[in-house]
Order: sequence, then C-alpha cells, then structure tokens
Amino acid sequence: MSSRRDPVPDTITATVKLNLAGVPVQADITVPTQSFPLPMMLPILRSFAATVIDEAVRAESSRGLTVSCRSGCGACCRQLVPITQPEARRIGEVVENLPEPRRSVIRDRFAEARKRLEHAGLVETLSHPETLPDDEVNPIGLKYFGQAIPCPFLENESCSIYDERPIACREYLVTSPRENCAQPTPQTVRRVELAAKVSTVLGRMGDDSDGPGYRWVPLILAPEWAAAHPDDAPPRPGPEWLREFFSRLTGKEVAAPPAAPRERQTPAPGST
Repeated sequence: MSSRRDPVPDTITATVKLNLAGVPVQADITVPTQSFPLPMMLPILRSFAATVIDEAVRAESSRGLTVSCRSGCGACCRQLVPITQPEARRIGEVVENLPEPRRSVIRDRFAEARKRLEHAGLVETLSHPETLPDDEVNPIGLKYFGQAIPCPFLENESCSIYDERPIACREYLVTSPRENCAQPTPQTVRRVELAAKVSTVLGRMGDDSDGPGYRWVPLILAPEWAAAHPDDAPPRPGPEWLREFFSRLTGKEVAAPPAAPRERQTPAPGST
C-alpha cells in the first residue's frame, strides 16, 4: 500500500479580527509557508500598518479633523526618525540598488549628514541608541531637529523612496496646520493617535533574548549600520513570523495559523 501526502501550499491566508484600544481592525494577511528572513515581512507589515492607519484617519474624520500632511511638506523629514533593524537593512539595500550617478548622490548626502552630526556631537550617541535612556530620547531628538538635517531621500520636500519609506514615517500624521511642523511643540502639533504602532512591534521581533526590547536605528545612519551588522538571525516560516507579530501586538500568545491549500499559489513577497 502506498500513500501520497498533499503538497505543502506556497502560502496561507489568515483573516485577522482585532479590537485594538476599542478600535476594530480586520485584515486578510497572506504569508509564504516556507522559511525566510524577517526583512521579507516588510511588505506584509506595511500593509497591515496601512489598515491600522486608515482606521485612525477615519476616526479623526468622524471628529471633523483632517490629516494635513501633503507632498511638498517635508518638515518631519528633518526629525530624528527611529527605524527598526530590518528596515535599516532594507534602506541599505535600497541605496546599494540605486543606479549611478543617483547612488553616489545619496551616499554623499548620508556622508554629509554624518559630518554634521559629528560637529553637533551626536554621532556617538546615535551610533548606540540601545544605550540611550528613555528620558533622554526626546532631548536628543530636539537637538537633532535643531540641526535641520534633511533626510538624504528628501527631494523638493517630498520623499523620493515613498513606497520604501519606513513604517515610522507612515505612522507620523498630523491634523494640526502643517506650517506648525517647522517648530513643533506638544501645543502646536496634534498627531493622529493610532490604536497600535506596527513599527514598535516590528522593532521587538526576531529576538528571543532578554534584550532591551524595542531596537531601533536612526534612519540617518541606516546604511552604515546595515553594512556593519549583517543579518544573522535564522529564517522562519511565514506563519511563525505572523504568530510572533500578533503575539507581541496583543500581549497574548497567539497560535500560528494552520496551513490550508489555496486555489491559486502566490509567490513569496520580495523585499521590493
């Protein structure tokens, strides 16, 4: 007697229904069943972040408030942007994959930004953000903002890598007058409140140690950090990454979704 095992499907789809801080969130999330490194989860987590952000924007609209962020308004692109380690590695790839002479232009901008950080006495601190106490993050951020260093990807006050921008950039939205962002204070800038921050959850993923928790890298130093820190974390199957993400998001242990055949196979998402 012989037996035949059904082939393992390329992907599975999980229907997620959550109540985050009183906000209902629902999304269908498709992940590959094979193992892959954490950075390949970025397109999936960006999509889920968009779902959370859309719900928050709808809530603001119901209160008569409108997001004032627009193309051409790049004040927030001079802030200290904390991005996750997988995103820092992705930024490094984005720069390396640019055609010449564009690649050299962007590299020069990162190098010039580093010189300005050195002059301001900020490089050593920002090179080791894990040593920065929580109560010093805001003062360092204000000092950084005072240098008025534009993001190297800023073009005509707009993001030139919009589809690849970090999740923290996507989550930063305001309903206050956009001109107030040039000199932000808690009284003059009103941010859109999110039920959950995907960027924060992503910053804790892939680490089974008793480390500091949220691990971040300043966007302005991302390429050099990525070059010095190759990704040595073991790959995991998509359902396991999904389980970890939602377990960390909800603070509760979540079972990985069972593999179920799909009528149409979907290729594994790339990092583009």
